[in-house]
Amino acid sequence: MRRFSLYRRGRIYYCQLYNPKTRKYLSGRSTGETNRNAATLVVYDWLQNGVSDQGGAGRRSVDETIDMDTIIETLRKVGLTTKDAERIVEVLKSRELIETVAVKDRPSSEGFVLFLQRFWDFEKSPYVAEKLAHGHRIGRRHCYDYTLWVNLHWKPFFAEKPLGEIRRTDLKAFSLHMASKGLAPKTINNILSVGTVALRWAKDNEIIVANPAKGLAKFSGEAAKRGVLTETEALRLFALDWADERARLGNLVAMTAGLRAGEVLGLQTRDIGEDRLYVRHSWSDKDGLKCTKTGIERTVPLLASIRDALLILARRNPHGIGPSTFIFWSTRVFSFPSIPAFFLLISE
Repeated sequence: MRRFSLYRRGRIYYCQLYNPKTRKYLSGRSTGETNRNAATLVVYDWLQNGVSDQGGAGRRSVDETIDMDTIIETLRKVGLTTKDAERIVEVLKSRELIETVAVKDRPSSEGFVLFLQRFWDFEKSPYVAEKLAHGHRIGRRHCYDYTLWVNLHWKPFFAEKPLGEIRRTDLKAFSLHMASKGLAPKTINNILSVGTVALRWAKDNEIIVANPAKGLAKFSGEAAKRGVLTETEALRLFALDWADERARLGNLVAMTAGLRAGEVLGLQTRDIGEDRLYVRHSWSDKDGLKCTKTGIERTVPLLASIRDALLILARRNPHGIGPSTFIFWSTRVFSFPSIPAFFLLISE
């Protein structure tokens, strides 16, 4: 069998190289010549020095050209599984020829927004299940806030785009879109972490071949400084008539003892010492009673007047008094999946 065949298309001679592996001729390539002898010389140059790489730079040997044709023909004929497709995609990505692709009927073909919504669903998320199984802390409130950001920011931007088609350029465009809203750098970084954490997990669990968020630049800048009340302002504030004594007393505890809002709401009668508070818990309307933000219990000084006020408020609890009575009680009923429904006492 001849190594090539010449034919005319109009006035120009084209050459078809023969592939002995498939026993077929390759698609025709223009020699650019109108004379058969001149066209033959062009083909012999190809055989010796390589064929011009169409759409690329330089030349590719005839053997490589035939090998590539064999690969393409094989892919067209051989039975392929989704796993085969993923292996092919992985090779192309490792050669930096493509950035991302979604393989049909694989987890990566799922909508990106749907993936994020499930990823941050506390009850359904495999990520949350893994964190808890390894003894790491992650709360329902955290997942709830991240789900809100998914629906508020990620969903309008990415719409129905599949998970496997998310590219670095998409994420950069999204981050700049967030910056255009005038949000603080820390807020933007928190919103971005909704997606970057999920994409890193998806890569680690072989749902996607590569993590497009890897190396994505964070935003920097100084956060707005929070003001501090002067002594005069604080005195005037607490001299006002408050609509709810629980709110006034809770703010007094936060100011004088340095407790976070959740730690104030989590105070129980057993946490009140003679001259100190034992900060053991925090409260979230999504998680209920939990450990402090740092996971560390601490003891802080307690003024006598505030101690007396806390005990008076506890005795007014309409649900009874005991060591586990909440100081900042409520008449609302809360129920959580991990504990039976009961009256949880919290300020409204």
